[in-house]
Amino acid sequence: MSDAADTAAPAALKRTIGLAGTTAIVVGGVIGMGIFILVAPMGALAGEALWLAISIAISLALVSALPLIQLASALPRAGGGYVFVSRMFSPLPGTITSFYGVLGGAFSSALVTKGLAAYLVEQTGHAVPVNLVGAIILVLLYLVYRFGVRLAAQLQVLMVAQLLLALAIYAVCGAAHSGVALSFTFPQGVGPFFMAVILAYNLSLGTQVLAEVGEEVHHARRTIPLALFIGGGIILVFYIIVSGVFLRAVPYDYDAYKTMPAPLAQSAVEFLGPGAMFFLNVGAVSAGLTSLNAAATCLPRELFAQARDGVLPEWFARIHAPTGSPMNAVTAYFLASIVLTLSPISIAFCGYMVAVGIMLLSIPVSLAALRLRSHYPERYASAFVRFPGSVLWVCAVLSVLCSAAFIVIIALEAPLVLALYASYTALVAAGYLCVRAIRAKQGVDLVARAREIPGSDEED
Repeated sequence: MSDAADTAAPAALKRTIGLAGTTAIVVGGVIGMGIFILVAPMGALAGEALWLAISIAISLALVSALPLIQLASALPRAGGGYVFVSRMFSPLPGTITSFYGVLGGAFSSALVTKGLAAYLVEQTGHAVPVNLVGAIILVLLYLVYRFGVRLAAQLQVLMVAQLLLALAIYAVCGAAHSGVALSFTFPQGVGPFFMAVILAYNLSLGTQVLAEVGEEVHHARRTIPLALFIGGGIILVFYIIVSGVFLRAVPYDYDAYKTMPAPLAQSAVEFLGPGAMFFLNVGAVSAGLTSLNAAATCLPRELFAQARDGVLPEWFARIHAPTGSPMNAVTAYFLASIVLTLSPISIAFCGYMVAVGIMLLSIPVSLAALRLRSHYPERYASAFVRFPGSVLWVCAVLSVLCSAAFIVIIALEAPLVLALYASYTALVAAGYLCVRAIRAKQGVDLVARAREIPGSDEED
């Protein structure tokens, strides 16, 4: 594809993603490789009551997502984190929130590629540098994006279908062999059970990314809320059944559960044949790729949204004419992800950076939903879903409290992460103030520009 095409930008992004694609983004972005790796550590904490911990966690995640659903249904735009906060408050908090999403997303891509690369290297048995394999995965995925988000969404649907089929085979065969563990017994007590809820809640995050591609979704006001609800239901069912099968297939042993590197594969040996085992391992690869693809599809739109308002250079806002995608923003995002993947940063540290980035993004977006009805009453009235103000208040408070609690927990575990985000916040704020001063000398008022709604409301 020729880069010269970038200069001939059409007026708007192309709407190329339907309900299947958006649902696949939600399911693939949330399930990821976590279900293949973390089901055993969570089971060690909650025992056969893991289904209850998962149900509580996913219910909390969906309730916390209601403010986001309201905003996305009323104001479907590219770069939702920036657009929602900048329009409901001002460009400064919008810019800071947006860069939280970009940084957390880049670390998410590094986290997934490092984990997926380690899994592939272990399966092949070749002594290949894991980080280099991860960088190659990102380069190959970037080449897919050169053909547009439509191809990426189609691949997402196929990979999610393979992932769910692999998990369904595991669940059905495992249930027939050993049954499904569902009880209210807490083998380690209430405290560890609560920690299992926290782990499950952390695995349930990722729905925010769908609000980033509002201008590229067919009938976005309706499709985005439907995809979030449908995807949430699919995630809940598969998490409960798969975890229940694992807990019944492998007798409870706290110490053994804590150290299992591949719990689903290890437990499946008891009831799956070689062909089904291979298909399950392919599902683990699909899980990693769908999680990576979801983030890479959505989060570069934050850079695009800032550039469209004049906060970032116009280069990030150029739309690649053949695909209708912000390819320059995508390129910058992939470069940042590749650098982090090649770095010696540990997977655990990447995980902390991702979690805090998501939480810091969720807080201002949840608060922004509370101002939608007063700031843009006509858009609230035309939304596909309209939650009463009292419901939004409850959900926003719950989202803020859950996010703040997670940030505190991570601060106790890894204080360096909070120090890095504090420095990052100061740097982004200083950069924005400098840009605003420069734009003012050029006769551009960024605050006044943020009162306008960018993009198009045309559905198709």
